[in-house]
Order: sequence, then C-alpha cells, then structure tokens
Amino acid sequence: MYAKYECIVCIIDQIKSIINKDFKNYTEREKFEIMKNISLDMLKYSDYGKKPIEMARIIYDKLSEYTGTTDYFKEEKKQSNETFLDVFDEMYLFLKDSDNPLKNAAKLSALGNVIDYGVKNSFGELEWELENILKIKKFALDDFESFYESLENSKILLYIHDNAGEIVLDKLFIKLIKEEFPDLHVVSVVRGAPIINDVTLEDAKEIGLDEVSSEIISSGSKIPGTLLSNVNQEFMIAYKQADIIISKGQGNFEGLSEENENIYFVLMAKCPVVSRDLGVNIGDLIFSRKRLFVK
Repeated sequence: MYAKYECIVCIIDQIKSIINKDFKNYTEREKFEIMKNISLDMLKYSDYGKKPIEMARIIYDKLSEYTGTTDYFKEEKKQSNETFLDVFDEMYLFLKDSDNPLKNAAKLSALGNVIDYGVKNSFGELEWELENILKIKKFALDDFESFYESLENSKILLYIHDNAGEIVLDKLFIKLIKEEFPDLHVVSVVRGAPIINDVTLEDAKEIGLDEVSSEIISSGSKIPGTLLSNVNQEFMIAYKQADIIISKGQGNFEGLSEENENIYFVLMAKCPVVSRDLGVNIGDLIFSRKRLFVK
C-alpha cells in the first residue's frame, strides 16, 4: 500500500506523540527545533510511491539520535501483555463454548487492543461484552472459509505478528488452530527491534508464545511493519517455505499488500487510507486473502 497525502499528517502526529511522552525535560524551544528538524527530514526523503512504514522509519531513526532508543512504550507493552494474559484461560473457555470457536478467535485477534481488558473487574462483565461484540462484528472482507480450507492442505503456517497485548489474542487463535490441525508447523514472526508497541522476541517470550507456536523468529525488521526489502535471511526462508501466511495488523498490510497471494490479512481498518485501499469503512474487521486492492 502506497502512502497518500494524509499519511504525512499521521506520521508527523507520531513525532508529536513521542516528543510529548519522552522529551518532557526539554525546553519548548528545543522541542520546537526537534519537531521541525525531524519533520523536514521525513518530508525530504518521502517521495510519492513510498509506503507509510518506509516514511515512519525515517522519523524513528531520527528520534533515536536524540534519545538513544526506539523502545518508547516498553512499560505500556508489558502492561497490555499482562492484562490480556490475565483473562487468557477464561477467553479460551468462552471461545470453545461459542458457535464457531476458530472464526470467533480470528475476530478477537483482529479486534486486538480495541477491547479494553484493563478496566474490567470480572470476567463476567468481559464475557457479556465479548458476546455482544461477536454478534455485532462481522468480517467486512471475509475469506475465512478459504483460509480454513487452505489449512487442511498446509504443512507450514507463517504468522506475522503486530502489536503487544493483541499478541495474546494471536496466541489464543494459534492455540485453536493447532487443536484442529495438530500437525501444522506454525512459525511466529516478530520485529527485529523495539518500535512503537510492536512485538519483539522479548514480548513473545513474556507471553509464552512458544507454548503454541512451533518456532519463533525475528524478521530483522526495525520498522513498524514488514517490507521484504527490510527483512533478514531467516525470515525470507520461512516466507518462501510457508504454504499459508497470516499478516496481522495495518503495518504489515502496508508492506505486504502487493506480495504473495497466499497471504491472509487480518486487521481492523483504523484509518481512511487503509479503509479506501480495502474498500471498507473505518472500524471494519478484515480477514482477506491478497487481492487487487484499490490503489
């Protein structure tokens, strides 16, 4: 997916968010100069035809020159992982008792961090919310049956993860997949370094992803998404060997929407650009095989 004019504003907003969060000890003048310099660098190297995550890479590289890190959301990631893990067993039992456990697990995976588990006082309250969400929410683009049929003839599933917190819902989805297809080899892919709230090897270890995935690898990517021009050899080998691929979240969609036809994109459309590319509304859930998306 190529960046549109709105992406420029969105990426500049990301700069502002990081400055507000991690530059509190800087003077207003210093923050002004940082905002100006990073924005100008991003604009200078952002030609039409680039993907949004390529443009985002520029700002995070520049921000790290000031802070020495790209791990700005370490505590938030840890907290979101913990709050989802707290209800993992209850969610599993809830799904197993639902009308379509595997498809409902896919829906929860797509919903990701939209469901606020952190404010729930009991699973009873959460269960009521989940029941209502699953009744209301349908996949606006729904290739789940094709995915299920593909699983029946697949040996290797490559699962490219997105954010912390929602990776626990990915774990739940994988657990149910493995129960139906125990011989399936599931390779989970995470980022090569901390970036925004994206999943790393540390996060995967923290939530016990190895309990359901056959192996966990790093893509080598240091951007908030997956570009085949920005991954390591280990990822490319796994990518080429996979019979079926799940690409989770908007960042991975941005980078892979023109790639392998065996990719299934699982996400919530959260912005106008992605919504237009997919031909859906903001807030819609997607479980779609790679197709000729709108440019």
